[in-house]
Amino acid sequence: MRISRKQLCIFLCVAGFLGCQRHASTSHVSKKQAPELNGYLTWLNSTPLRLADLRGKVVLLDFFEYSCVNCIRTFPYIQEWKKRYADDGLVVIGIHTPQYGFSMDPQNVFAGVKRLALAFPIAVDSDSRIAEAYNNRFSPRIFLIDKDGRIRFDHTGEGAYAETELSIQKLLHEIDAAKHFPAPMGSVRDIDKPGAVCYPITPELYLGHTRGQLGNVSSNATALFAIPDKCDEGRVYASGSWANQSEYLRHTRDTDEPQDFIALRYRATEVNVVMKPEDVYWLRVFVRQDGDWLKKEIAGGDINYDEQGRSYVEAKSPRMYNLIGRQPYGMYDLQLVVQSRGLSVYSFSFGTCEIPKNEGN
Repeated sequence: MRISRKQLCIFLCVAGFLGCQRHASTSHVSKKQAPELNGYLTWLNSTPLRLADLRGKVVLLDFFEYSCVNCIRTFPYIQEWKKRYADDGLVVIGIHTPQYGFSMDPQNVFAGVKRLALAFPIAVDSDSRIAEAYNNRFSPRIFLIDKDGRIRFDHTGEGAYAETELSIQKLLHEIDAAKHFPAPMGSVRDIDKPGAVCYPITPELYLGHTRGQLGNVSSNATALFAIPDKCDEGRVYASGSWANQSEYLRHTRDTDEPQDFIALRYRATEVNVVMKPEDVYWLRVFVRQDGDWLKKEIAGGDINYDEQGRSYVEAKSPRMYNLIGRQPYGMYDLQLVVQSRGLSVYSFSFGTCEIPKNEGN
């Protein structure tokens, strides 16, 4: 799908209100009629569905973005609920609402959905018409719709998994009171368990001059950047040749060795970055922390090592990449170092929760 300049401008204005949400809020009973699913571009994993044709069933609507870390953390629960309750009348429908220009493209959404192995029907809502009908500006967000087509449960952000599953069971009991259901599923990750401690965190950081936190220059022109003497926490700094575009920072030259980089000081236990290769099939992005290559015990799921022991990510498609998996909470200095032109960097997100060593297993 080609995106016009006008469409992108409108999208970026809307995107200022959209965001990945960890912090949760829940509303249980509104009982208003759920808006119909109109305005989608296409459907994945299904022919088009209408809520009017699903009367007598319970519908879980999951508003998500395939590059949103908070959305990704919810998928194991949603997939398991579909598996547990589909035969009892639960229908799971994803509503993909884009946060970036590249995630408006159904082909990118399809690739992201395939990589994440999402098996439920998904409406590609690139124009945000379904999101607007539900007055939704956040991802992830779950609505539960009862057998009569009314919204009965509304949860924004991660968490409340047992509460959501019990609400699913309650609405299924309204279809058949004789049904017996299992106890809510257990926690998929340690940080979802009781006892997890969540510390103050560096907020999600966006790049580009529309929403960006670039620390050393704010310009939409290609420039040769230099790191200042002092770098503040929660700001992104560039070194070398980069172009500060509307929603991303793009590397613009080839060098003999990896030398140009972007840097940030942050506090967290986990780090993710959204990146997109522009000019070649893939780009190698080297990752350093506190002046050294990543130790393997903290390396994220997308980290590889070359023959010299250097930690790197292969940026092959527009998506979120996990750089730091689990490390002790603290303040760190991170660098992404590149050699080839064409890497676009959109945002950084962070994890902050951990299980204290004297708690849990």
